[in-house]
Amino acid sequence: MDVGTIVERIAAGMGDRAVFVGGVAVECYAPYRRTHDVDVVVRERDFAALKSLLVGEGFAHRRPTHLEKHAFKARDGGEVDAYTSRIGDVPVDEGLFRRSRRVPFGGTRVRAASPEDLVRLKLSAGREMDLADVAVLLCEKSAEFDGKGLESLVGLDRLRAAAGRLPDSLPEEYGWQARRALRSWLRNHGWM
Repeated sequence: MDVGTIVERIAAGMGDRAVFVGGVAVECYAPYRRTHDVDVVVRERDFAALKSLLVGEGFAHRRPTHLEKHAFKARDGGEVDAYTSRIGDVPVDEGLFRRSRRVPFGGTRVRAASPEDLVRLKLSAGREMDLADVAVLLCEKSAEFDGKGLESLVGLDRLRAAAGRLPDSLPEEYGWQARRALRSWLRNHGWM
């Protein structure tokens, strides 16, 4: 089952009770790359409904003992990671649900984490692909970000620690002008 189909089925079955994070959410705001898995957040009370939906779609469930997520894998290769309490070192709280937005993904509308929450989650993970995602989000959506709100949510120290690497994390196709504009935006906010 492809990512688009999985996302559509979760969105149809769970509605606003499921918030997409990770690559699916990034794709909603800045479709510069395609993801191969689905990351979704649900409240603990809604997990049984999500599990029932996914098992009904042919997914097998397992809970890795060392991670705070539920992993679902389909025979045909589809993968879903579901989070109810933490995403890495970021706790799942009601704010994540309140700040989420209804946005298009392919031919459907889904509930995705806000760009600010995505920056928070991606910087927390800190992998190269995550830094590229943050750089693209800031480049594509810079006018939509509230700098002080982002500082409050992510933390000034974390933003400053990552800022120097972000312009060079932009994918090649963005070019030097986008890198220069992102550097300028980061400096204007006092993060570089």
